[in-house]
Amino acid sequence: MKIAIEELAGCSGCSIAVLDLHETLLDILEKAEIVYSPVLMDVKEPPLGIDIAFVTGAVRNEENQERLKKIRERAKIVVALGTCACYGGVSGLSMLSSQEALFRCVYQEVDTVRPDNTIPSDVPAFLYRAFAVGDLVKVNWYIPGCPPKEDRLRQILLPLIEGDRVALSRKSICSECDRKMGPIENWSLKRRHEGTPEREHCLLGQGYLCLGPVTFCGCGAMCPKKNVPCHGCNGPSLDILREPCRDIYNMMVRRIADLTDRPEKEIEAALYDVAHTMYPFTMGSEVMEDKEISRIRALIKEGS
Repeated sequence: MKIAIEELAGCSGCSIAVLDLHETLLDILEKAEIVYSPVLMDVKEPPLGIDIAFVTGAVRNEENQERLKKIRERAKIVVALGTCACYGGVSGLSMLSSQEALFRCVYQEVDTVRPDNTIPSDVPAFLYRAFAVGDLVKVNWYIPGCPPKEDRLRQILLPLIEGDRVALSRKSICSECDRKMGPIENWSLKRRHEGTPEREHCLLGQGYLCLGPVTFCGCGAMCPKKNVPCHGCNGPSLDILREPCRDIYNMMVRRIADLTDRPEKEIEAALYDVAHTMYPFTMGSEVMEDKEISRIRALIKEGS
Protein backbone atom coordinates (compact mmCIF):
# COMPACT_ATOMS: atom_id res chain seq x y z
CA MET A 1 0.00 0.00 0.00
CA LYS A 2 1.58 3.27 -1.17
CA ILE A 3 0.40 6.57 0.31
CA ALA A 4 1.09 10.12 -0.87
CA ILE A 5 0.26 13.49 0.68
CA GLU A 6 0.12 16.40 -1.76
CA GLU A 7 0.30 20.04 -0.65
CA LEU A 8 -1.55 22.75 -2.57
CA ALA A 9 -2.62 26.23 -1.34
CA GLY A 10 -2.62 25.68 2.39
CA CYS A 11 -0.59 25.96 5.58
CA SER A 12 0.62 22.32 5.89
CA GLY A 13 -1.41 21.95 9.08
CA CYS A 14 -3.16 18.85 7.73
CA SER A 15 0.16 17.10 7.14
CA ILE A 16 1.24 18.01 10.66
CA ALA A 17 -2.07 16.57 11.93
CA VAL A 18 -0.99 13.23 10.43
CA LEU A 19 2.28 13.46 12.39
CA ASP A 20 0.27 14.27 15.51
CA LEU A 21 -1.17 10.75 15.39
CA HIS A 22 2.03 9.82 17.26
CA GLU A 23 2.09 6.06 17.99
CA THR A 24 -0.92 5.44 15.74
CA LEU A 25 1.32 6.46 12.86
CA LEU A 26 3.42 3.36 13.58
CA ASP A 27 0.32 1.20 13.15
CA ILE A 28 -0.32 2.87 9.80
CA LEU A 29 3.27 2.37 8.66
CA GLU A 30 3.00 -1.35 9.38
CA LYS A 31 0.37 -1.56 6.64
CA ALA A 32 1.39 1.24 4.28
CA GLU A 33 4.40 3.18 3.02
CA ILE A 34 4.43 6.96 2.63
CA VAL A 35 6.14 7.46 -0.73
CA TYR A 36 5.59 11.19 -1.20
CA SER A 37 4.92 14.15 1.08
CA PRO A 38 6.64 17.53 0.57
CA VAL A 39 6.40 18.39 4.26
CA LEU A 40 7.51 15.04 5.66
CA MET A 41 10.15 13.84 3.19
CA ASP A 42 12.49 15.01 0.44
CA VAL A 43 10.82 13.54 -2.65
CA LYS A 44 10.31 16.07 -5.43
CA GLU A 45 7.63 14.35 -7.52
CA PRO A 46 4.85 11.87 -6.73
CA PRO A 47 5.72 8.41 -8.11
CA LEU A 48 3.50 6.18 -10.21
CA GLY A 49 1.36 3.49 -8.61
CA ILE A 50 0.03 5.43 -5.62
CA ASP A 51 -2.83 3.62 -3.87
CA ILE A 52 -4.19 6.49 -1.76
CA ALA A 53 -3.31 10.16 -2.24
CA PHE A 54 -4.32 12.66 0.44
CA VAL A 55 -4.58 16.14 -1.06
CA THR A 56 -4.43 19.12 1.28
CA GLY A 57 -5.00 22.78 0.45
CA ALA A 58 -7.12 24.54 -2.14
CA VAL A 59 -6.37 25.17 -5.82
CA ARG A 60 -5.53 28.85 -6.30
CA ASN A 61 -2.88 29.07 -9.01
CA GLU A 62 -1.67 27.24 -12.09
CA GLU A 63 0.95 25.26 -10.19
CA ASN A 64 -1.70 23.96 -7.76
CA GLN A 65 -3.82 22.90 -10.71
CA GLU A 66 -0.96 21.07 -12.42
CA ARG A 67 0.05 19.23 -9.24
CA LEU A 68 -3.53 18.20 -8.57
CA LYS A 69 -3.93 16.82 -12.10
CA LYS A 70 -0.70 14.83 -11.76
CA ILE A 71 -1.59 13.29 -8.39
CA ARG A 72 -5.07 12.37 -9.67
CA GLU A 73 -3.53 10.58 -12.66
CA ARG A 74 -1.08 8.64 -10.48
CA ALA A 75 -3.38 7.62 -7.61
CA LYS A 76 -6.13 5.02 -7.45
CA ILE A 77 -7.95 6.83 -4.63
CA VAL A 78 -7.86 10.56 -3.88
CA VAL A 79 -8.90 11.88 -0.48
CA ALA A 80 -9.52 15.60 0.10
CA LEU A 81 -7.89 16.11 3.49
CA GLY A 82 -8.86 19.24 5.40
CA THR A 83 -11.37 22.02 4.85
CA CYS A 84 -9.21 23.84 2.27
CA ALA A 85 -9.24 20.77 0.03
CA CYS A 86 -12.91 20.05 0.71
CA TYR A 87 -14.36 23.58 0.45
CA GLY A 88 -11.62 25.97 -0.63
CA GLY A 89 -10.78 27.08 2.90
CA VAL A 90 -9.36 30.50 3.68
CA SER A 91 -7.78 30.71 0.22
CA GLY A 92 -11.28 31.41 -1.07
CA LEU A 93 -11.27 34.74 0.75
CA SER A 94 -8.63 35.93 -1.72
CA MET A 95 -11.46 36.29 -4.25
CA LEU A 96 -12.62 39.35 -2.33
CA SER A 97 -9.67 41.23 -3.84
CA SER A 98 -8.10 41.37 -7.29
CA GLN A 99 -4.86 39.51 -8.05
CA GLU A 100 -3.14 42.84 -8.60
CA ALA A 101 -4.19 44.13 -5.19
CA LEU A 102 -3.11 40.92 -3.46
CA PHE A 103 0.32 40.83 -5.13
CA ARG A 104 0.82 44.53 -4.44
CA CYS A 105 0.04 44.01 -0.76
CA VAL A 106 2.29 40.95 -0.37
CA TYR A 107 5.27 42.04 -2.46
CA GLN A 108 5.24 45.85 -2.28
CA GLU A 109 3.43 47.03 0.83
CA VAL A 110 5.07 45.06 3.66
CA ASP A 111 8.32 45.55 5.56
CA THR A 112 9.99 42.54 3.90
CA VAL A 113 9.69 43.75 0.28
CA ARG A 114 12.61 43.46 -2.11
CA PRO A 115 14.93 46.46 -2.31
CA ASP A 116 13.81 47.10 -5.89
CA ASN A 117 10.14 46.85 -4.81
CA THR A 118 9.23 44.50 -7.67
CA ILE A 119 6.94 41.50 -7.85
CA PRO A 120 8.94 38.31 -8.59
CA SER A 121 8.51 37.08 -12.14
CA ASP A 122 8.40 33.40 -11.14
CA VAL A 123 5.24 33.63 -9.03
CA PRO A 124 2.67 31.16 -10.47
CA ALA A 125 -0.26 32.92 -12.09
CA PHE A 126 -3.54 32.91 -10.20
CA LEU A 127 -6.53 31.10 -11.62
CA TYR A 128 -9.60 33.28 -12.08
CA ARG A 129 -10.94 31.94 -8.76
CA ALA A 130 -10.10 29.57 -5.92
CA PHE A 131 -11.30 25.98 -6.17
CA ALA A 132 -11.93 23.11 -3.82
CA VAL A 133 -10.17 19.95 -4.97
CA GLY A 134 -13.44 18.23 -5.84
CA ASP A 135 -14.41 21.08 -8.16
CA LEU A 136 -11.63 20.08 -10.57
CA VAL A 137 -11.01 16.33 -10.21
CA LYS A 138 -12.85 13.27 -8.97
CA VAL A 139 -12.49 12.86 -5.21
CA ASN A 140 -13.26 9.51 -3.59
CA TRP A 141 -13.45 10.62 0.05
CA TYR A 142 -13.64 13.89 1.98
CA ILE A 143 -12.19 14.49 5.46
CA PRO A 144 -12.91 18.09 6.54
CA GLY A 145 -11.30 19.93 9.43
CA CYS A 146 -8.83 22.77 9.90
CA PRO A 147 -6.94 20.61 10.46
CA PRO A 148 -8.81 17.30 10.96
CA LYS A 149 -8.49 16.44 14.63
CA GLU A 150 -6.31 13.51 15.68
CA ASP A 151 -9.15 11.46 17.19
CA ARG A 152 -11.09 11.79 13.93
CA LEU A 153 -8.09 10.71 11.87
CA ARG A 154 -7.53 7.71 14.13
CA GLN A 155 -11.08 6.59 13.42
CA ILE A 156 -10.69 7.00 9.66
CA LEU A 157 -7.17 6.29 8.40
CA LEU A 158 -6.58 2.66 9.38
CA PRO A 159 -10.00 1.47 8.13
CA LEU A 160 -9.45 3.44 4.92
CA ILE A 161 -6.07 1.80 4.33
CA GLU A 162 -7.57 -1.62 5.04
CA GLY A 163 -10.41 -1.00 2.60
CA ASP A 164 -13.12 -0.81 5.25
CA ARG A 165 -15.73 1.84 5.91
CA VAL A 166 -16.28 3.47 9.26
CA ALA A 167 -19.56 4.88 10.54
CA LEU A 168 -19.14 8.44 11.81
CA SER A 169 -21.59 10.89 13.31
CA ARG A 170 -23.22 13.14 10.72
CA LYS A 171 -24.53 15.75 13.14
CA SER A 172 -23.48 19.36 13.73
CA ILE A 173 -21.04 20.80 16.25
CA CYS A 174 -23.97 21.40 18.60
CA SER A 175 -24.24 17.63 19.10
CA GLU A 176 -20.74 17.66 20.62
CA CYS A 177 -21.17 20.81 22.71
CA ASP A 178 -21.80 20.51 26.45
CA ARG A 179 -23.52 23.89 26.79
CA LYS A 180 -27.19 24.27 27.73
CA MET A 181 -29.75 26.67 26.36
CA GLY A 182 -30.19 29.23 29.11
CA PRO A 183 -32.78 32.03 29.32
CA ILE A 184 -32.81 34.37 26.33
CA GLU A 185 -33.79 37.91 27.27
CA ASN A 186 -33.09 41.20 25.49
CA TRP A 187 -31.04 39.34 22.89
CA SER A 188 -28.63 41.38 20.77
CA LEU A 189 -25.75 40.38 18.52
CA LYS A 190 -22.32 40.82 20.13
CA ARG A 191 -18.83 41.00 18.66
CA ARG A 192 -16.40 38.46 20.04
CA HIS A 193 -14.48 41.04 22.03
CA GLU A 194 -17.57 42.25 23.85
CA GLY A 195 -17.80 40.91 27.38
CA THR A 196 -17.04 37.38 28.56
CA PRO A 197 -19.52 34.61 27.68
CA GLU A 198 -21.07 32.54 30.45
CA ARG A 199 -19.45 29.11 30.33
CA GLU A 200 -22.58 27.00 30.87
CA HIS A 201 -25.02 28.53 28.38
CA CYS A 202 -25.28 28.41 24.59
CA LEU A 203 -23.05 31.04 23.00
CA LEU A 204 -25.55 31.82 20.26
CA GLY A 205 -28.26 32.30 22.87
CA GLN A 206 -25.97 34.82 24.59
CA GLY A 207 -25.66 36.83 21.38
CA TYR A 208 -22.30 35.57 20.12
CA LEU A 209 -22.20 34.49 16.48
CA CYS A 210 -21.45 30.78 16.94
CA LEU A 211 -21.67 28.69 13.76
CA GLY A 212 -22.08 25.43 15.64
CA PRO A 213 -25.61 24.77 14.28
CA VAL A 214 -24.43 24.88 10.64
CA THR A 215 -21.00 23.26 11.00
CA PHE A 216 -20.16 19.57 10.54
CA CYS A 217 -19.15 17.72 13.69
CA GLY A 218 -15.86 15.94 14.29
CA CYS A 219 -13.76 18.35 16.36
CA GLY A 220 -15.43 17.71 19.71
CA ALA A 221 -16.67 21.31 19.86
CA MET A 222 -13.19 22.36 20.96
CA CYS A 223 -13.77 26.10 20.59
CA PRO A 224 -17.13 26.39 22.40
CA LYS A 225 -15.72 24.27 25.23
CA LYS A 226 -12.96 26.88 25.56
CA ASN A 227 -15.53 29.72 25.59
CA VAL A 228 -14.85 30.66 21.95
CA PRO A 229 -17.70 30.72 19.39
CA CYS A 230 -17.43 28.21 16.55
CA HIS A 231 -16.30 29.90 13.32
CA GLY A 232 -17.10 27.00 11.00
CA CYS A 233 -13.65 25.59 10.20
CA ASN A 234 -15.01 22.02 9.92
CA GLY A 235 -17.10 22.99 6.91
CA PRO A 236 -20.88 23.05 6.45
CA SER A 237 -23.14 20.49 8.10
CA LEU A 238 -24.50 17.69 5.92
CA ASP A 239 -28.05 19.01 5.87
CA ILE A 240 -26.74 22.22 4.27
CA LEU A 241 -24.67 20.29 1.73
CA ARG A 242 -27.56 18.05 0.72
CA GLU A 243 -30.33 20.62 0.46
CA PRO A 244 -30.19 23.26 -2.33
CA CYS A 245 -32.48 25.58 -0.35
CA ARG A 246 -30.15 25.61 2.66
CA ASP A 247 -27.09 27.82 2.97
CA ILE A 248 -24.86 28.81 5.90
CA TYR A 249 -26.18 32.36 5.89
CA ASN A 250 -29.91 31.67 5.65
CA MET A 251 -29.77 28.77 8.11
CA MET A 252 -27.95 30.90 10.69
CA VAL A 253 -30.53 33.66 10.30
CA ARG A 254 -33.31 31.12 10.70
CA ARG A 255 -31.66 29.55 13.74
CA ILE A 256 -31.24 32.89 15.49
CA ALA A 257 -34.85 33.82 14.67
CA ASP A 258 -36.06 30.54 16.20
CA LEU A 259 -34.04 31.17 19.36
CA THR A 260 -34.94 34.80 19.88
CA ASP A 261 -38.31 35.36 18.18
CA ARG A 262 -36.70 38.32 16.39
CA PRO A 263 -37.75 39.01 12.78
CA GLU A 264 -35.29 37.66 10.21
CA LYS A 265 -34.90 41.10 8.60
CA GLU A 266 -33.85 42.54 11.95
CA ILE A 267 -31.29 39.77 12.39
CA GLU A 268 -29.87 40.27 8.89
CA ALA A 269 -29.45 43.98 9.58
CA ALA A 270 -27.41 43.17 12.70
CA LEU A 271 -25.02 40.74 11.01
CA TYR A 272 -21.57 42.10 10.22
CA ASP A 273 -18.79 41.26 7.76
CA VAL A 274 -20.76 38.38 6.28
CA ALA A 275 -17.92 37.18 4.03
CA HIS A 276 -15.58 36.58 6.95
CA THR A 277 -18.13 35.50 9.55
CA MET A 278 -20.33 33.19 7.46
CA TYR A 279 -18.12 31.98 4.60
CA PRO A 280 -14.49 32.12 5.78
CA PHE A 281 -13.89 28.45 4.92
CA THR A 282 -16.37 27.83 2.08
CA MET A 283 -16.12 30.80 -0.27
CA GLY A 284 -13.87 28.83 -2.63
CA SER A 285 -16.37 25.99 -3.04
CA GLU A 286 -18.38 25.92 -6.27
CA VAL A 287 -20.85 23.60 -4.55
CA MET A 288 -21.61 26.27 -1.97
CA GLU A 289 -21.47 29.16 -4.43
CA ASP A 290 -23.88 27.51 -6.88
CA LYS A 291 -26.72 27.41 -4.37
CA GLU A 292 -29.29 29.93 -5.59
CA ILE A 293 -29.68 31.37 -2.10
CA SER A 294 -25.94 31.68 -1.44
CA ARG A 295 -24.50 35.13 -0.77
CA ILE A 296 -21.04 34.15 -2.03
CA ARG A 297 -21.25 35.53 -5.58
CA ALA A 298 -22.64 38.87 -4.42
CA LEU A 299 -19.94 39.17 -1.76
CA ILE A 300 -17.17 38.44 -4.27
CA LYS A 301 -18.57 40.97 -6.69
CA GLU A 302 -18.86 43.55 -3.93
CA GLY A 303 -15.37 42.88 -2.57
CA SER A 304 -13.49 42.82 -5.85
